[in-house]
Amino acid sequence: MVKWTADDERLIRTQVERMAASPIFAQGGRMVALLRYLADAAITGTAGDLNQYRIAIDVMGRDARFDPALDSIVRVEIGRLRSKLVEFYATEGAADEVRVGLPKGHYQPSIELRRRAAAPDSAPVPEQAIRFCQADDGTSLAYAVSGHGYPLVKAANWLSHLEFDHESPVWRHWWRELASRYQLVRYDTRGGGLSDWQPAAVSFDAWVEDLHRVVEASGVERFALFGMSQGVSVAVAYAAKHPERVSHLILYGGFVRGQPKRGDPVEMERFELIQHLIRVGWGDPKHAFRQVFGALFIPDGTSDQFRWFDELQRASMSAKNAAEFAREAHQVDLRPLLGEIDVPTLVLHASRDAAVPFVESKVIAGGIKGAKLKPLDSNNHILFEHEPAFASLLQEVDAFVGAR
Repeated sequence: MVKWTADDERLIRTQVERMAASPIFAQGGRMVALLRYLADAAITGTAGDLNQYRIAIDVMGRDARFDPALDSIVRVEIGRLRSKLVEFYATEGAADEVRVGLPKGHYQPSIELRRRAAAPDSAPVPEQAIRFCQADDGTSLAYAVSGHGYPLVKAANWLSHLEFDHESPVWRHWWRELASRYQLVRYDTRGGGLSDWQPAAVSFDAWVEDLHRVVEASGVERFALFGMSQGVSVAVAYAAKHPERVSHLILYGGFVRGQPKRGDPVEMERFELIQHLIRVGWGDPKHAFRQVFGALFIPDGTSDQFRWFDELQRASMSAKNAAEFAREAHQVDLRPLLGEIDVPTLVLHASRDAAVPFVESKVIAGGIKGAKLKPLDSNNHILFEHEPAFASLLQEVDAFVGAR
């Protein structure tokens, strides 16, 4: 039996009430009462004694004649509550310290307290100010500003959540190091993170205009533009359209031609496989999707980093939005646009990147006049803090922007 401290109990009860007040549990009635009842049993150490009979009498208002073989109310309500808990932690509760779950086949809830303190040898991530602006079509866009110095604007990419990323061991070192050097502006894509999850439209042109809208709202005039992963194509399109605003173009780990545009049957099969996995496994920590996606993006990650990355999937966007975003991102073919780029350009790419093949960096650097290509010695699409490749990336960016 878990021994909770008084502070633990307070945190758990506060979390339960936060969940009860959430729109996800709105008008939950019996379901909210069941949540409070199960949490209280876990806190007091009596959850091990729970069964359908006790729950039916204590929560559902059934009398001593209750027969679970004839009345399925407890099984139904437990199933509903389990689904709502998954939904809550996939969206607004993704970054919460207290996580309440209901394992299948059990009436005893699982309660996990996640301690989010940074590693002792890690410097704190600079504070960020989260703000909102609106696209022309009414879609709400969330952006964050942190740090001081020359402006560095990051184009949005697929998996992002401004708050969740800020403390994640997968991402926080990126924002700490960049914000310690520059005035960092980043934002969540439409349909994900803190931006509107029900955008008016999802299209490549809308993504480029969203970047322009965030730039205007943030007040920066001339800046270094940083694109990574799917954000590379957006950054390229923006730089071609607004060269007067972009002093330096930094492109990491991305592509300008989607998988279906590469003329490779294997790439097409990979694209369709990922689409299928998104549809059937997005946000399910027990599904093979987690292993597949983690192996592509952070093959050298620890179990804790894999867990954070898995949670980021659920926090960043719905399965529907994820599939739509991925499909739209891979319909691009901007190779004809590369020759129009008239901005100093630095291209960086992990040499053994499984998510985006290194050859795509050659396509980009080869198409932009004067672009510098710097291979980075890593297996990971998202570089970790301890990797020499991450230090090399920072050195390259500093030297490149510092030469302005």
